[in-house]
Amino acid sequence: MAKRLAPVSQDPTEVDSSHQDLAEGFPPLPEDGRILFYSRDRPEFGFLSHFHPSPMVIDGTDWPTVEHFYQSQKSLDPRHRAAIRACDTANAVKRLASIPAPGSADRGSWFVAHRKQPRPDWADVRLDLMRRADTAKYTQNPDLARRLLATGAAEIVEDAKHDSFWGAGRDGSGQNWTGRILMEVREALRERSGGRS
Repeated sequence: MAKRLAPVSQDPTEVDSSHQDLAEGFPPLPEDGRILFYSRDRPEFGFLSHFHPSPMVIDGTDWPTVEHFYQSQKSLDPRHRAAIRACDTANAVKRLASIPAPGSADRGSWFVAHRKQPRPDWADVRLDLMRRADTAKYTQNPDLARRLLATGAAEIVEDAKHDSFWGAGRDGSGQNWTGRILMEVREALRERSGGRS
């Protein structure tokens, strides 16, 4: 029988630490103790996605999703950021901010349309930017914080076959930075609550 997520209170820092109790309103934790939220467990744990609606304010600017903020940071050009903010969906954001491979002509990319390259330090700053966005998502959206805390000690994995940096990759040996950062944020939320999980 699958474990169920622990019951939660209205306060995101007051989550039952037993994680053994059956909880109304929360899906069961997968038998293997791993939440594969991109594909296998999307219906139950899709809220972990960077595309999930999660209004937040970062540096005085409103962002509808983590993806909007994160992709806006690929360029320091204010026109790029304005174009990202104007996107209605996270899918549109992803297309607009795509960095085409050398020689390709992805006409949906802002970078191709403007003959620009991402900021030179992108590879160095992207993890910290994602940490910042995920932290804002969960600290500014108490219901999402409760849901993240209620995952207990489960390993969180973005089981995206096409991405071995943010996800698990085709063979499951990817770096899973999305899951790793989400688990870091979960631990920080737990510490803020005095160790209650």
